[in-house]
Amino acid sequence: MLLCEMASELDASIAKLIVEQNRLQDKLGDLRVDELREYWLKLLPSEEEEAFRLGMDHDDKKLVWVWLRLKVLFSSRAKAGHALMRDCFN
Repeated sequence: MLLCEMASELDASIAKLIVEQNRLQDKLGDLRVDELREYWLKLLPSEEEEAFRLGMDHDDKKLVWVWLRLKVLFSSRAKAGHALMRDCFN
C-alpha cells in the first residue's frame, strides 16, 4: 500500500472515531467524561482505580477504547506523515 493511501485511510479512521468520541462525550456528560479522563490518565489513587473500573458501563468502556484507538491512530498517522516527508525530500 502506498504511503498516501495509508495516510488517507488513517485520516478516515481518525475522523470516524472523533465523531464517535463526540457522541459518547455528549451522551455521558462533562462530569463523567472528566472522571473517565482522570482514570485514563492514571490520576486516580490505585485503591480507587479498581473500584472505578468495575463500575464502568458499556459507554464508559467504549469511550476509553476510543481514546486508546485514537492514540494509536494518531501515532501511526504521524509516522506515515514523517515517511511521506522523507520521500518527498529525498
